[in-house]
Amino acid sequence: MTSVPREHIEDFTAHEWCNQLLSDPTITHISKRHIPDKRKGVSNTLFTRTLFSDNAIRAFLTLYRPGKGHSREVDETIIFTGSAPIHDVPHGDKYEMELKRQQAREDIAHDPTDQETAELIILVSIGSDIDGGVRRLHGGVTASLLDQAMGTLLSYYYENTSATSELNVKYKQAVTTPCILKISAKLVREKGRWVETMGTVEDGHGTIFAEGWGAFVLGKVGAAKM
Repeated sequence: MTSVPREHIEDFTAHEWCNQLLSDPTITHISKRHIPDKRKGVSNTLFTRTLFSDNAIRAFLTLYRPGKGHSREVDETIIFTGSAPIHDVPHGDKYEMELKRQQAREDIAHDPTDQETAELIILVSIGSDIDGGVRRLHGGVTASLLDQAMGTLLSYYYENTSATSELNVKYKQAVTTPCILKISAKLVREKGRWVETMGTVEDGHGTIFAEGWGAFVLGKVGAAKM
């Protein structure tokens, strides 16, 4: 049996800006990567297996900030608060709410600059085995991280699966490896099953390496149609 690589969480806790995020009470969910249940149609082995090594993606944490006044009690001895959601379709009351929302197809704009807008953050520690140029992160990895953050945001927010329809990335600066990156994603617009998002790849100190915009199609609930 192949052993699972070790998650190098110390790469994050060595940096004060990472510790501030991990102790932020408005971030209600923090999870390590795990191999999802393939029976739910999600494998995501690119991050959970293929790139999971000491010299590629050394550590990977998903942080969710739901906004709207939600918070948690912070226990400094506990970093992780649960697993990332792996959804098939919403259940219970959420199912009925999502069914009505999809059927209504109301065109709703979200303000990504509003602190109360839901946000998904990925902290990632990157080695030197996924470079493009020498000591420069491959641009495809940057795009994949943005796509991952945007899709995971929708999984938390809508409790539903999604598929990428469009992804546009503007590269602003080269990423020097090894490094610690912060990838953020927020909602921009929704209309039924169509959802638009935006995201950034940063260094935690204000330097933005890439900006992205993505469009996704949510999983169909009941008889909802696009």
